[in-house]
Amino acid sequence: MDNQKPNMTRSQYRKTHQPFYKKTPFIVTLIVIILAVIAGIVFWSVSNSHKDEPKQSSDNVENVQSNKSAENNSTDPAESQNVTKDDNKSDGQKTEKKRTYDNPGSYNHLDYKSDDFEFKISNDVRLVKDANGDSALLVKYTYTNKTDSNQVPQKVQAENMILKQGDQVLAPTGGDGDYSETVNKSNLNEVKPGESFEGALLVKVNDPNADVNMYFKNIETKQDLNTMQPFKLS
Repeated sequence: MDNQKPNMTRSQYRKTHQPFYKKTPFIVTLIVIILAVIAGIVFWSVSNSHKDEPKQSSDNVENVQSNKSAENNSTDPAESQNVTKDDNKSDGQKTEKKRTYDNPGSYNHLDYKSDDFEFKISNDVRLVKDANGDSALLVKYTYTNKTDSNQVPQKVQAENMILKQGDQVLAPTGGDGDYSETVNKSNLNEVKPGESFEGALLVKVNDPNADVNMYFKNIETKQDLNTMQPFKLS
């Protein structure tokens, strides 16, 4: 009895004699292995991606910093040069020498002199009629240009010589008659450096009987000199 094989159904016999790869334990084991491999691949991929991210970020920061350093280094010399030029310019302005005068203005006996000019006033000072028929004072002079450039006598005279009747400044007026050409040339002609010119000034007189005084300026301070020239009209 003991040596007899137990009786089996056909279904039971087939299950017992199935190939190993069709058996449930093998299939379960295979599935577990496949899942483990997939899990390992996913884990490896995630780990590598996290490792790469900081490295790329670090590289980007280094590039930005190096670019900024290069930009700063490239602009610093230019800025330094600009500052140096500005400093030199300001130093040049500060060290610019102020003009000095040997004679900023002096008057004596109808002779008005300075470093820039000389006016020798003629004794031929008289009352005449201007272009409008009003009373005017004609003063002839000889002008000498002592500057290095061409000068118009009337402009030099108007800036440095003033005629007054009382406290009122007398205004220039247009000439009429034989003296008008001399006045016009004085108002328009340019005198070259070192040359002289025979000119005249003409101012309208408010009162033909009141004295007229001529005042002269210091060309450095633009203040009136202590001396002046009176003209008696009566």
